[in-house]
Amino acid sequence: MSLIQRSSPLRSPLGRWGTLLLIGLLLGPALILFAGRSIPALDPVFESPRFHLVIVSGIAACALLLALATAVAAAKDGRAAPVLLAIGCVSVGFLMLAHGLTTPGMLGQPLNMWVGRLGSLALIGFAACLAAALWDEGPVARLVARAPRLSIAASVVVIGIGCMVIVVDPTVLAGTRPVPAEDLLRSLILLASALSLLFTGSMHWRRWRLGRDRIELSLVLASWLSMAAILSLGFGQLWRLSWWDYHLYLLAGFAATSWAVVAESRRSRSLSGAVQGISVRDPLEQITRGHPEALDALIGAVEVKDPYTHGHSGRVAEMSSRIGLRLGLEPEALRGLHQGAYLHDVGKISVPDQVLNKPGELTDEEWESIKGHPVVGWELASRARSLRASLVAIRHHHERWDGSGYPDRLAGEEIPLAGRIVGVADVWDALTSDRAYRPAWALDRAISHIAAGAGELFDPLCVEAFLDVLDDAGLAPEKTRVDAEALLRAAMECHPASERRTRSARTGPAARS
Repeated sequence: MSLIQRSSPLRSPLGRWGTLLLIGLLLGPALILFAGRSIPALDPVFESPRFHLVIVSGIAACALLLALATAVAAAKDGRAAPVLLAIGCVSVGFLMLAHGLTTPGMLGQPLNMWVGRLGSLALIGFAACLAAALWDEGPVARLVARAPRLSIAASVVVIGIGCMVIVVDPTVLAGTRPVPAEDLLRSLILLASALSLLFTGSMHWRRWRLGRDRIELSLVLASWLSMAAILSLGFGQLWRLSWWDYHLYLLAGFAATSWAVVAESRRSRSLSGAVQGISVRDPLEQITRGHPEALDALIGAVEVKDPYTHGHSGRVAEMSSRIGLRLGLEPEALRGLHQGAYLHDVGKISVPDQVLNKPGELTDEEWESIKGHPVVGWELASRARSLRASLVAIRHHHERWDGSGYPDRLAGEEIPLAGRIVGVADVWDALTSDRAYRPAWALDRAISHIAAGAGELFDPLCVEAFLDVLDDAGLAPEKTRVDAEALLRAAMECHPASERRTRSARTGPAARS
């Protein structure tokens, strides 16, 4: 079942800032390089083998620190992404240190080809490892996942011995002359590596927008700054500022990533926990990992109060997010939707226990108490700055497409999209879960109820996306066509309220969900 996009999905200011950051990291180094090569005064000469060794040693130290941290984590959980990141950092650390130690004039080293090759190999190796880490179903990822410790040890031994041999005698292995077509081959491989780093950085940027993981953001910087380093390495002039830039880009990228690992390990109290997020592929898990503490504290308070809410919030958040994914929401919008869905019932903390768990019909006063929970939840969540993106879903998840909902009696597209999505997911989980006042409905019956409510209770687009999600799970939408009379009968049975309150079955389905 295809989705027809009737309106643009929630656009976030942070998404625009992300685009500006991407453009800045792409164009900034290129503009600096162009200015330096065009205006000699902006590209001064600074020839210092000793300073060169200092700066590449800094790059190597940051890369090897990162390699150590990710290797420790990889040895514990055996997942491919930390292993490959560790190998990529080992490559950068050893090769860049060897690059500095083979600099002609440093420690009496002669002119040689390896000083240039080692810098290129460091960038190529890092790009290849980051790309393989993203492709967790690929042959390389599967291989290192089977033997993580062996993979890391082998890379350390092979790269370490190779660098040692070259540093001792940089004239070995065609170190005094280029191999045939070396420049062309290196240029093509560096170009492919730059494109790979562009893609890798974009993927990590999307993950950061979903989960706000600091290491994901640092990998964005490492990827894009490494791409800028390739540009500077390829077009900069030796010993001029345009050439020094590639060292500075690498130092900045790996220093940022090393700082992020240290900061996250202090927060999570373990190196494994700090880098665990880079192995996460599921967008919902990425969002969940980034939950602010205030969110979990609020949900914990509600679940202690109402045993029927236990698990409900998480299931509604998952279904809402899957609907949002089908609708193509941007990462920030998905994040706010997931948090709002998770917190949609937090206002029930103000509802007396005997009302929440009452097995029989509610009085008018009790019903008004229940209806107040979206506003109470909205007021509670608005006190936490980190939960602002969740507010519309909390307040408006009981609004109905025809305007019969509450608390603001909004109708149609006046209802924020997050509220419309959570409204569908909330009713679905309420119908298919046991409650104090009724047993769970059969899945076919619940699907039929929601499908028939499209255009009356629910946004048709959200229902279509919901049915697509169920279709992906093997629940055929073909079973979802029922008539209006069946809808009315199902809605009245969903909640044991009086006939006066369930007229037209407009608010009954999720009244106590």
